[in-house]
Amino acid sequence: MSAVTIENHDGRYRLRWLYLGKRYTMSCGVSATPTGKAIAKQKAAQIEIDINAGYFDHTLVKYRPKTLGKTATEISCPELFERFTQYRFKDYGLAPGSRSRYTCIQNYLSARLDVPAHQVNARTAGDFAAYLSERLSGITAKTYIYLIAAAWDWAKGRYHISDPNPWAGLAVKIKTQQQQRVKPFTAAEVKAIIGAFRSSKRYQHYADFVTFLFGVGCRFGEAAGLQWKHVADDHQTCWIGESVSRGHRKSTKTGKARTVTLSPTVAKMLGDRHTSIKPKPDDLVFPSPKGLPINDHRFRARAWKAILEQCHIEYRKPYAVRHSAISHALANGANPMDLAEQTGHDKRVLLSTYAHAIAKQSLFVEFSG
Repeated sequence: MSAVTIENHDGRYRLRWLYLGKRYTMSCGVSATPTGKAIAKQKAAQIEIDINAGYFDHTLVKYRPKTLGKTATEISCPELFERFTQYRFKDYGLAPGSRSRYTCIQNYLSARLDVPAHQVNARTAGDFAAYLSERLSGITAKTYIYLIAAAWDWAKGRYHISDPNPWAGLAVKIKTQQQQRVKPFTAAEVKAIIGAFRSSKRYQHYADFVTFLFGVGCRFGEAAGLQWKHVADDHQTCWIGESVSRGHRKSTKTGKARTVTLSPTVAKMLGDRHTSIKPKPDDLVFPSPKGLPINDHRFRARAWKAILEQCHIEYRKPYAVRHSAISHALANGANPMDLAEQTGHDKRVLLSTYAHAIAKQSLFVEFSG
């Protein structure tokens, strides 16, 4: 007969046992009191009976407490994801623009998987993933499943759900079509775009902003959120550790800060700009005409689109500016590792994405005969 041991862990009772070579640990959800001991013994007895009768529930859902204190922990899939969404936006500070993605997931769960969360197993999770794959692009379906899996991981210990996570490993199985590589702007196109902004009566305000984007290769929100206190007094370097999206300030995409060494052109532009406007430390370096952070949607739909049309340049989203800056730097012989550090890029992703742009030269020593 398999024995289940009752342990006092930090004033709470938990159970430990071994079954088919696997060790299990489960909190009883009760304090180490005489009443709690009686409940723990009851749960231990139930597990032992099921093991020996061949009815053991390896997900442990059958044995987990359905309340934590006075709080019920049984919850439906849509409710679980809604609470996970609230947690993400409150504690992670996600931009309001990201909410639509979470809302879409919750809508799909409400339509196709409005069942108690503890009833979801590998089969039902797989069926739901297949349902999303049929209706969404591969990359979107992957993203949705990754977020649902994260919600289940977050719910462990909070709500009545199965263990292990039924969503784990599903996202990697979804096939995605290879996306067309972003076409970088040529050097001539970059000069034409910056020149057009500077000579434009309507959009001249953004000329320095666009110069900075092309010269630094940072993300749009990082440039939009840059403050003068982040720029060195000699304008030779700047600190990038924050980003602004739709007016919401947060950390960078990777959560890491970096100090960027600026080119002479960008450094001079910032110096001239500082001398001209005499800003305060907390002022934005590149505010909108109304003094607010530049909105990426409005900038793209109005200024960016108009300038590209004026220059007769094939339309590409503003992201192509960052892509172009990195591509040209690599083609010019920049060290990929140093460039990844300066642009806040994942080193492995940069190497795989921009391998074609790295300057081709022999790596071997040439010996004379």
